[in-house]
Amino acid sequence: MKKAAILIATLALAAGACSEQTQADAERAADLAGDDVEANLEVAGEAIQDGAIEAADGISTGAANLRDEMEASDTEEPGPAPITGEEPVRD
Repeated sequence: MKKAAILIATLALAAGACSEQTQADAERAADLAGDDVEANLEVAGEAIQDGAIEAADGISTGAANLRDEMEASDTEEPGPAPITGEEPVRD
């Protein structure tokens, strides 16, 4: 606890001793870092969006292929109901 208090006091004195130029430089560096983060987030967002579009296209294509395969393999005519043995009602 004592060490933490000494460290905080030392940092406060060091920050107070900074020249105006040093403080301005630190502020400028923080602004530039913020700009970099913003730009990187924008690029990442675009990459995520592109990936989501590509995935949706793949899902859509896969679903269409599955539908086509199911339709092509459905050559069986419905027979009697397994429990009652009656023919199904057809419209």
